[in-house]
Amino acid sequence: MDRVKIGINGMDELLNGGIPVHRHVALFGGPGAGKTSFAFEYLYRGAKAGENGLYISLEETAEDIVENMSAAFSGITDIKDVVASKQLEIVKPDKFLLEDIAEILEDRITNNGIKRAVVDSATMVKMAFKDESEYRQTMFEFFSLLKNLDCTAIMTVEAPNQDLAESSFGIEHFVMDGIINLYNLGREDQRIKAVEVYKMRGTDHKREKVPFKFTPTGLKVFVGEKVF
Repeated sequence: MDRVKIGINGMDELLNGGIPVHRHVALFGGPGAGKTSFAFEYLYRGAKAGENGLYISLEETAEDIVENMSAAFSGITDIKDVVASKQLEIVKPDKFLLEDIAEILEDRITNNGIKRAVVDSATMVKMAFKDESEYRQTMFEFFSLLKNLDCTAIMTVEAPNQDLAESSFGIEHFVMDGIINLYNLGREDQRIKAVEVYKMRGTDHKREKVPFKFTPTGLKVFVGEKVF
C-alpha cells in the first residue's frame, strides 16, 4: 500500500507508516491543542520531501501563519523560503464556500502539482451555512470530489472542549477516511498535549493516546509512553 508520510517525529509510527495515499483526514481538537502547527508541519515535511503543499486558511492570513509557525518552530529556519517558493502555498479565500475551496484545490493541483492539502477549518465553513442539512450534503459532495483529486488532505475541525469524549459526532467524522484527535489535557497545574489516531480506513494503527510536545524543530510524538 502506498502511504503519505506525515513526517512529524513519531506520528508515522502510530500510523504504521503513514496515511494511505489519497485518503482524507479530520484533525479534531479544542482550542490550543496544536491543530494549526500539526497541519502546517505535515505540509512543510512534504514540501521538503518534494511534495508541494497547499494550506487553505479561512481565519489567519498567510503572513500571520508564517510568523506564528516561525516563532513556534524557531529551529526551522527556512519556513519563509519554502512558502515564498510555493512549495508550500498559503491561500486565504475571500469566501468560505466549499465550491470556492474546491476550485482552488483543483487549480493548484493542476498548475502547481499539489500532493498535500490542508483546509483550516471546517468550523469556519459551517458558519457560512444557515441550514445544517445543507452543510452536511455539501460537505459530503466536497469529500466525494476530493477522492477524485490527486492529493491527500487534512481538514481541521474545532472541538467544543478539550475532552473529546464529550463531543458529539459531526458529518466530518463519517465522511472522512481518518480522524486524528489532538488533546490539551489538564492535570493539577499542568497541561499535557496528546494525540490519538481515532480511525484510519484501509490500515491498522496504534489506538492509544500518547503525549506529544512542541520542540524548536517540530512536534515530537512519544510513541509507547502514557499520557499520565
